[in-house]
Amino acid sequence: MAGKILLQTQPLQETAPVSLDEAIALIESGQGEGLNVDLGNGCTARADGHRGLEGLLQRLRGHRMMLALASGAADLSRFKGRNAALMVDPLVQEILDAASQKD
Repeated sequence: MAGKILLQTQPLQETAPVSLDEAIALIESGQGEGLNVDLGNGCTARADGHRGLEGLLQRLRGHRMMLALASGAADLSRFKGRNAALMVDPLVQEILDAASQKD
């Protein structure tokens, strides 16, 4: 090897885990830098992905929704089906029919 390259790393600053709801509130208020979020059962989440805090916020909101669905606490009344039959535009139906045909 012609030359040596020395890499110096700094360990991640470990912050005390915050709750799911607290983390969402902090990120929404612009104070979410360096969060360590306690998801329960020994799992934590951080903003270390390529989408940063915005990606973490999206994952945390999804996690909160899944917890609410699993516990039965979610209000699903606005998602109840409509009584009327589903109306599909003829041009859209033509595309759907063409897509479902086998070659």
